[in-house]
Amino acid sequence: MGGNALKAESVRLPAARYREVEHEAVAILQRNFPQRRIEAIIAYADKADFGDLDILIEAGDDYDAAQFSTALQATEIVLNGDVTSIGLAVAEGVFQLDLIRTESGSFDFASRYFGYNDFGNLIGRIAHKFGAKFGHLGLLYPLRAPDDKGHLIAELCITTDFSEALKLLGYDALLYENMRVNGQFRNLQDIFRYVVSSPYVNREIYLLDNRNHKARIRDAKRTTYNAFLLWLDEQKEITLPAYPWAEAGTAARDAQKENFLETTFMLFPDFRLAYVQALQKYARKKRLKQQFNGELAAEITGLSGKRLGELMAQVRHSFADEASFENFFLEADSDAVKARFLKEAAVLTSS
Repeated sequence: MGGNALKAESVRLPAARYREVEHEAVAILQRNFPQRRIEAIIAYADKADFGDLDILIEAGDDYDAAQFSTALQATEIVLNGDVTSIGLAVAEGVFQLDLIRTESGSFDFASRYFGYNDFGNLIGRIAHKFGAKFGHLGLLYPLRAPDDKGHLIAELCITTDFSEALKLLGYDALLYENMRVNGQFRNLQDIFRYVVSSPYVNREIYLLDNRNHKARIRDAKRTTYNAFLLWLDEQKEITLPAYPWAEAGTAARDAQKENFLETTFMLFPDFRLAYVQALQKYARKKRLKQQFNGELAAEITGLSGKRLGELMAQVRHSFADEASFENFFLEADSDAVKARFLKEAAVLTSS
């Protein structure tokens, strides 16, 4: 994505020619792979020219990027995770086409997230302030350990419904869909005006100086992102929202995130259940590690090195199954744990 993944220089195509290439490429793929959803990423209506073509392809167990590349008679193939960039021979030269592997459950979300240049990235700044993640897989929640914020327990899905995600972030989802269907995102200004329509917008959250190093380096290279920053500075005719993100102290910011979380719990009960279960799983894992570890076993038995490793395996294998092993160490008190280690150490010594 971006038009610079190939060794061969990708030509830029004027809009009319791009539409021809887009239509032909999608038609070839749909004809050869009718069992998959295949869709080109939408662009704003007045975009003058294009440096590449992005096509979503529904994933599956038999997903094979080489098959799609062959169908399109690729002149070059570059694999990069879920994105396969190929060289497409056109009359003007070589044109970059990116095939984006997309899971079925998030296909509609990805189609909208990737559309309209940096639209999804700009919307995502608000989600980030709430502690969430707005991306091609949906609106996600990175759950961190209560006792160690640097440890990511799980990345939980809040919703893969794009409209619901927009509403949660303060946007008019119906307006977005109407503009999308009717081609009313005609230029970057239309996109920018929609982005700042949420009451949670504050120009400060977009400034590169207020981003972390990784995001700052990435977005500084994005033409549309920089155009948005310039557009923010030029606004005179509209009053931009100024949600008090920066002014809030740590306690207030935590309260903002907590309120957001409580709202998502009410609207998305499946997310709440997944959240609770993930915390319970983490607590179990932490308790198990406290009760069953090499340092504790060495302290109790005096064993070390290879013999200590053998003891740990002996203890684990002395239970009928993994569930029995975990339940014992989760429920046992310190005396019971000590007795178990000593018992299995004696068995190990006598064998």
